[in-house]
Order: sequence, then structure tokens, then C-alpha cells
Amino acid sequence: MKVIQCINDIEALKAFGQIPKPLIQVIEHDFLQLYKAEDRETELFQFYLPYQQTLILLEAGDDVIKLLDDSFTLEYVERHQQGLIEFYRIAKRFGHEFRLFYTLIGIHDEDTEQWLFQHAEWNEGRGDFSV
Repeated sequence: MKVIQCINDIEALKAFGQIPKPLIQVIEHDFLQLYKAEDRETELFQFYLPYQQTLILLEAGDDVIKLLDDSFTLEYVERHQQGLIEFYRIAKRFGHEFRLFYTLIGIHDEDTEQWLFQHAEWNEGRGDFSV
């Protein structure tokens, strides 16, 4: 699991090259939207998301069901395709805020993949993630 709280965290994802570029672009787009919504005088490279709004990139081996399976706080699970990459974008309420989670399709165990599939809505062509 990777926690994204600042633009440098996104730059690190790019530098390591282990995450597909289209998914990084989606994460970066969401980060920049949150940054703009704050309407502060803070420079982008000095901006940190509050703890309850951190973006979470789920990886193989993470206990996804334990992190997300709460019908009172799970807002949605969206299935997206960006180029050849398919991934889930998940929102979970954290107090009065939402925390976004991302994970690639097909990297988790069978039970986790089935849980994600059952909770997902297909969002082909919905939302502009271009950066």
C-alpha cells in the first residue's frame, strides 16, 4: 500500500516506474483537484493532503477487503479503463471527507477480485482523467 499525501509522492511513483502511467495520471488528476479545492495560497510542492483525504494505492498482498468492507463508509467502487489499463477507483467516507483508493484489476487474490467485481460499477467513458 502506498500513501499519497503530496506531489512528491506522485513523482516517486513516476520515478520507480512500477505503476502504469495511465493510473498515475488518474491519481495525479485527483490530487490536483483536491489541491485546487483547498483554495489556499500554498505552493503545490508545499501542499500536503490532510490525513483523512490521503490517496491510497492498493498493491498485491494488501488486505483490501479488511480496509474497505464497511457498508456504512464505503461510498462507491468504480471500474475504469484508461487505455489498456483497467483499475478500480474506490471512495470511502472518513468523517466528513472521502478517501480515494486505487488498485489495478487482476493483482489480488481470487476472493478480493470477486469482492471488488461485485461492488463495482462500470464507468467506461465517464470522467475525464486527462492531465
